[in-house]
Amino acid sequence: MDEISTQLRAATADPPPSRIDVDGLIRADGRRRRQRAWVWGGTGVAATVAAVLVAPALVAGGPAAGPAALPWTSASTGSTSPAVSLCTGVSPKPSGPQPPLQSYGTVRVRPTEPPASGVARLTGTLREVLRARLPAGVGAESLQPGCTEPQFQYHPSYREYEVGARLRRGRESGFLLFRIMPTARDEAQPDCAYAPNQEDCTVVRHPDGTATVRSTLPGERGQEQLSVLVVRPDGSSVLAITNNFRSEPRGGSTTTAAAPLLTLDQLDELARTPGLTLYP
Repeated sequence: MDEISTQLRAATADPPPSRIDVDGLIRADGRRRRQRAWVWGGTGVAATVAAVLVAPALVAGGPAAGPAALPWTSASTGSTSPAVSLCTGVSPKPSGPQPPLQSYGTVRVRPTEPPASGVARLTGTLREVLRARLPAGVGAESLQPGCTEPQFQYHPSYREYEVGARLRRGRESGFLLFRIMPTARDEAQPDCAYAPNQEDCTVVRHPDGTATVRSTLPGERGQEQLSVLVVRPDGSSVLAITNNFRSEPRGGSTTTAAAPLLTLDQLDELARTPGLTLYP
């Protein structure tokens, strides 16, 4: 298991208690998400790392791709930019039994872009937008060893792209996650039934046809988790999560900032970056 898996486990394991109906969340998740083994914690993070970050090796019959430099398309100009440096494999190294290929109905035929190209393109877009749009004084650190900036990785069993990062502002920090996936047919009409916290959720519809399901989930001692599910008209969905705590491997949690380092509006804006799509 690679370092990002360890970090994501720590970020989602044994979260602080909340008033949320966990059983209800599990039932809702089962209704809407492609038979995926998600475990909902008291803070609402879907602890997917056990099922997702231990994905099998990428590409036909070979190991996960090593560091590389590949061209990518700029999110702002649409033009091909100089090669982006991939500081780790295109897919995480396998560890333990791997889940079968997940299959579910999507609103659009699945993309045919090679995963290595998708990783380079999405990574370049993400790094560009984080440099340009993070609030003043906030930076993003990679959770992957050998990487100075976050890099997406592709998970073949789920055919999704995912990246985790640590936000920093002085001594304060917070967790940040992005996942990009094909929109399932039953998610084509966004609804708060899909939110981690249905008690604090809104659906926002944007002029370009994009809809976002925005939710805030409280923990203890001022801890809070923000989530945004972006449903694009092009058939892509983006899940973005951030928080202001760190769950400890032996239980309990540590507050890492007075509040999440991004607001819900800022998280929504980042997740709606045009280049974060499966259909460029």
